[in-house]
Amino acid sequence: MNQPKQLYLDLRLEDHISLDNFIECDSTKLIIVAVKDFISRSRGTKNFFLWGNPGVGKNYLLHSVNREFLKEGLHSAYITFEDNLIKEPSLLEGLENVDVVFIESIDKLNFGPDWELAFFNLINTCNLNNTNLFFSSSKPSKDLRINLPDLQSRLNFFTAFELPEISDEEKFLALKESALRKGLSFEDKTLTYILNHTSRKLSDLLSLISDLDTFSLEKKKKITIPLVKELFFSKEGSQDT
Repeated sequence: MNQPKQLYLDLRLEDHISLDNFIECDSTKLIIVAVKDFISRSRGTKNFFLWGNPGVGKNYLLHSVNREFLKEGLHSAYITFEDNLIKEPSLLEGLENVDVVFIESIDKLNFGPDWELAFFNLINTCNLNNTNLFFSSSKPSKDLRINLPDLQSRLNFFTAFELPEISDEEKFLALKESALRKGLSFEDKTLTYILNHTSRKLSDLLSLISDLDTFSLEKKKKITIPLVKELFFSKEGSQDT
């Protein structure tokens, strides 16, 4: 039996990334249900377009879904335009031969006739081959700078959801729940300190919870404000070297 595999471009799938670790709250509940439908390929959810502001967790969710497909033994291709390093549309050729194609930050791509035709062909061949597509973007598909009407029409038929910015109260409660799922015990004042002294981007907060888990094990200490400060200091030191 073939092992599940993925085609990666400029991507490292970190161990802590998981759909189970993603924050579920009132603001994200419907999206998580829709994403699970996409993973199970139920309700006709074949192509998915996820958009939202930077830092709300789009690409974390994209990586999480990729991991779920790999766990099922399926093959995936994952392409990111986050750093705009990919220049050749020919890269999209043949991707219909995997089970699912992930396109991260499609809004960062400088669309031109060649890229538009390449994406149009990708969507058509994937639909014919029953290959799933999952795109992420900082804007809805209708706001992408696309001049090819047929491509815009194809994107309009994707199941589309905006991943919203969750409130500070939701972040607090969801981070507490995320920590408990990992078997971590946080005092409320420690979580409040974290929210007040670090990035409030959802993706950064999720990563920080995993970093604290590892750091507390290394130091053999409970997670307290002094330990959080120690982690912050160690990160600053590593950036200076």
